[in-house]
Amino acid sequence: MRRRRLVGLLWRWHRRLGVVAAVFALLLAVTGIVLNHSSELGLDRRFVDWPWLHSAYGDSSADLPAFQLGRHWLSRAANGRVYLDTREVAPCGGKLVGALQSADLLYAACAEELLVITAGGELVESLGGSAGLPLPLTGIGRAGSEVVLQAGDSWWLADLELADFSARAPGGLVISQLSPGRLPESVRNAIPAPDAWLSWERLLLDVHSGRVLGRLGVIWVDLVGVLLACLATSGIGMWWLHRRRSASGRINSTKSFE
Repeated sequence: MRRRRLVGLLWRWHRRLGVVAAVFALLLAVTGIVLNHSSELGLDRRFVDWPWLHSAYGDSSADLPAFQLGRHWLSRAANGRVYLDTREVAPCGGKLVGALQSADLLYAACAEELLVITAGGELVESLGGSAGLPLPLTGIGRAGSEVVLQAGDSWWLADLELADFSARAPGGLVISQLSPGRLPESVRNAIPAPDAWLSWERLLLDVHSGRVLGRLGVIWVDLVGVLLACLATSGIGMWWLHRRRSASGRINSTKSFE
């Protein structure tokens, strides 16, 4: 009687765990089979272009750094060149960290370079470390009528006529900066886009391992593995108890016949 109750208990839990694990076991099986043929299907060369999924990955490579200057947009495209709206201006070293308009000139501050541009998109001057520019730049702003550059946590006064950046901005100075914005689609579609980075192969690998949901996804896949182990254990247990019961029944039948 006790053995029969144990078999019934194991069967109930085996059935419940099986329903939960079956869905995820099917997902793992399908993704595993597809990944085995990744090269033939070209999954490593085909890319996922879903912005919401890029955001879920925490990757902002789909967003080009851009700053609005009046009616114009200044951005640095995926080819490493600065654009004024859709007009290519010049290459600029490092990420675009800020922009500023002063009088009739525009300033594009990249991490390793400062570009001086006319309102028509013509390059006037390119200033780098050899000109005494504090590097790497992390921002550009205005303090009254002065242009100031940020390098790390420090601000420096920029005398652009003399190309002198040696004076540190005094403490308590009020500095205004432009915040980056999102390029209009008409401009974004006309300049080089960021390189594709999320392949179908990577996505399927992340689904297969649970990493697509971050650490919680990995933990969940581990739990599914534990569930499958429990199913295998309960299945073996039920088989063993049923085998013993059948063997015991045959012995009792033989004794009764004798």
